[in-house]
Amino acid sequence: MHIRHLGLARLDGAPGVTTGLLAPGTDPEEVRVDVAVLDAGSSLPRHPAGRDQSFYVVAGTGQVAGDDDVPTDVGPGDLVTWDAGEQHTTWATTPLTAVIVQRRRA
Repeated sequence: MHIRHLGLARLDGAPGVTTGLLAPGTDPEEVRVDVAVLDAGSSLPRHPAGRDQSFYVVAGTGQVAGDDDVPTDVGPGDLVTWDAGEQHTTWATTPLTAVIVQRRRA
């Protein structure tokens, strides 16, 4: 067993958002796993998904939107997926922690 403290780093261009790489996957070019911690009131700015993306809310509440820009409430246990290239954004209404898995399509 190995235990280490995951150092989170501020995400450029997203005040109140910190991220850290949990695991690069078996091939970092194919899969990566990150954790994102958003302060209440902060957001991940609208951007295209670089890969197919799964966003799993571990704690907290917020809203997400895809290409349609329609906000949808999310909370613990919710899994949001975006296709590669899909524009999306996330807002935190309370402190929000999410695990993000990104994978390149085969």
